[in-house]
Amino acid sequence: MRRAAVYAAPALYEPFGLGILEAAAAGCALVLFDIDSLRELWDGAALFVPCDDLDRLRDALLRVCGDAVLRTRLQRAARARAERYSLDRTLPGYLELYSALTTRARAPAGVPLEVPA
Repeated sequence: MRRAAVYAAPALYEPFGLGILEAAAAGCALVLFDIDSLRELWDGAALFVPCDDLDRLRDALLRVCGDAVLRTRLQRAARARAERYSLDRTLPGYLELYSALTTRARAPAGVPLEVPA
């Protein structure tokens, strides 16, 4: 992906999109189908097209490939957004969560584990 300039993900369902994250981190401009989960994660950092509209998808890809200013803006925005989900930023949170879960799991027999409401 480091050699690609644009990444298209015409997904109708995608809860997170690790491929999209990898492409964004590599500096690709993103062209995505406009579904709620991707809009939530990539709004402002991708070009969105209506789902199932292959003509608009083609047009968006041609536009991004042919417009260096737009492509560069999208590449920078995607890379910056990908930083939110970098290993350096997410690992401490996961370690804290797993530590809390394993600490609770080691409660003495007969002592109920606390479950958040």
